[in-house]
Order: sequence, then structure tokens, then C-alpha cells
Amino acid sequence: MTRWQRLVPPEEISRRIHALQGKIKNCALEGALIIHRADLFYFTGTSQNAFLFIPAHGEPVLMVKKYFPRALEECSIDNVVELRSVKEIPDLIKAHLGYIPKALGIEMDVLPYRELDFYRSLLHGTEFSDISPAILAIRALKHPWEVNQLQKAAMASSKCFQLAADIAHKVRGAMELVSEIQKLARKLGHGARLRLRHHKDRALPFNSKVLPGPKTGSGKIGIDCMIQIDIKWMFNGYHLDETRLISMGWPPGYLMQAAEALVQLHDLMIGQVKPGISMASLYRHTRAMAQSLGLAESIVGMGFDGYPSVLAPLGHGVGLELYEPPVISQVDETLILPNMILTIKPVLIVKPGLSICIASVIRITRNGNEMISRAPARIIEKL
Repeated sequence: MTRWQRLVPPEEISRRIHALQGKIKNCALEGALIIHRADLFYFTGTSQNAFLFIPAHGEPVLMVKKYFPRALEECSIDNVVELRSVKEIPDLIKAHLGYIPKALGIEMDVLPYRELDFYRSLLHGTEFSDISPAILAIRALKHPWEVNQLQKAAMASSKCFQLAADIAHKVRGAMELVSEIQKLARKLGHGARLRLRHHKDRALPFNSKVLPGPKTGSGKIGIDCMIQIDIKWMFNGYHLDETRLISMGWPPGYLMQAAEALVQLHDLMIGQVKPGISMASLYRHTRAMAQSLGLAESIVGMGFDGYPSVLAPLGHGVGLELYEPPVISQVDETLILPNMILTIKPVLIVKPGLSICIASVIRITRNGNEMISRAPARIIEKL
């Protein structure tokens, strides 16, 4: 009996590879060399230290540096070979394809320049092009198996939000509350680590903050306050990005009014999401709705560095990585398509130094959208 099991169905992997081969041919390339771990997992079912060569025609080959036995068990493609040194890559590609390709795609958005320079010298005479936009376009559309992973994550995440609401009045502070949430999340299968595509992105799996009330201070949970709980879930490789607000007793009136307005905008925003409109158009609609609610100067996005900013998007794609394209911003003209998964994430600046957020995950359907998140998108009141 092995310690590892195949997670992704072979037919799912085959569909993804064929989709990428179509884009490889459209780009007039002879193949793609996949190195980034999230992309490796997407196209093979394993995220071991390996290199995946996908030709424009025919079967791919996975060259595994470490750990070969595990990759064999997890991988959903047939051609898996052991790689003792990266210098063997040209010979293995030639043995598989019959020649060294003259034009290859590679993930230029995540590959350090020094590494790219190394692969150029390794495959001398091969011209490299950026294959990342093609990969991310395929990954943006989630199929039923992927949606199922997200739904399982959402069910587990909702239990963690419920736990937070149930025990918030018993714990001594925000840190203890987060520890209890994390304890349950790990028991429910949270993967602990988050995948971020770019080195400047920042995220914590679990976070909470106590919003000022008459009897709170320095992270301690008192009465008559509000707690913001952020849970970024990772289950079987797939992420959720959710935020909920818990009202303890009777928070200050200005804070409750702000939270209620934010929930209203969140719901109106979700009501606008449907196939055929662009992300930029959704951003503009949201801005117009915020203005009608008297929030024009207060609504901002959450930056990928974890800080609110007027320049940050109001939401983003989510999947094998926490932050995926497209993003809800004024410059992203990507059209919303069925089977995209989006995090809707408006932030409201209550006053200087005080912001609140609510975030939910939705799936785009043929005519609109449906909620992936299972935690109710409302203020959770604990009197």
C-alpha cells in the first residue's frame, strides 16, 4: 500500500493538456516547458520537483528530479521519467520528440531571469515565448471536478466561521481566536500553505482583527465591538478567499451602519456579475452603486500585499493560486465567462486607519452566478 494517491482524474488532466496544445499551436510554438509548481500540478496531478514538456502534437513527458516514486503514484499522465540532472532535459526532450524544438513556451511571469537565461543556454538555438497567459486563461475556467473541490472547501470554511461566532466571547483575544479557527481548519483538511504566484504577494491563511468599540483595546475581544475574520482556505490544492464580520453586543452605531452598507454593496455587486460583461465594466458599475449609497469616496479594494488601496481590485479570480486573473479593476477588459470562479471583495474605509471588508466566492453560470461560499454573507450578530 502506497502513501500517496492519484488525486486528479486522468480524464481531467487529458482535457487540460489538449486545451493547452490548442493554444500552443495557435501561438505557432512547437511545445511548452512547464516548471512552476501550480502549473505542474494542474497539468499532471503532482507538484513534485519536475519539468513537464508538452509538445504541440502527441503525448507529454514529465521529467522528475525529486521525488520520483511519489510522482509516479500521483501523476495522471503516462510518460514519466527520472531526471538525475537538469542538464539531461535536452536529451530527454529529443528522445521523446525526435528533435529539439526551435520555439518553446515557458512561464516568463514567474521564472527568475537568471533561470530563464540558464534554460536558454541549455536549449541553445531554441526561442522562448511566454506561455503563462495561455495557461492562466485555461485555468480561469473551472470544470466540475475543480468546482467540487471548492465546494468542499466552502463547507469546511463555513464551519470555521461558525466556530468563530460561537467562541468569540470566550477567548482572550484575536490571536487565541485565530488559533482555535486554525485548529479546526487543520482537522477539516486545510492545507496550511497558500500558493501565491508572485513574490510580492502576501497572505495569511487565518486572520482576525477586533474593530474599535467602547470597551475594546489592543486586539482583546470585549463587548460592543465587531470582529473581522479572514479565512483563506486551501483544500486539495484549491483556494477560497472569504471574510465575514461578527457583531459582539452593540458595536458603535457608525460601525454597524458602515458594515450594513458594505454588505448591501457586496450583494448588489454580486447581482451585477454575469457572463459577457468585462471586469472593468463590473468595476465601473460597482463604483456607480457605491456612489448611489453615498460611499463613493469610501470603497476601495484589497491589495495583494494585504492592505486596502484605492488602486487595488475589488475582487479577483481564485483557484490553484490564491490570487488569479482576471481582476475586478478599471483596466482589466477581460470578459466574464461561464465557469470562472471569482472572489468578490469590496473594502470600506470607515475612517482613517479603520477599514472593514467582506469577501465571498462565486461561480459564473450561463445566465448569472451562484455562491460557492456557504457562510452566510451577512453580519453575524452575537448579543
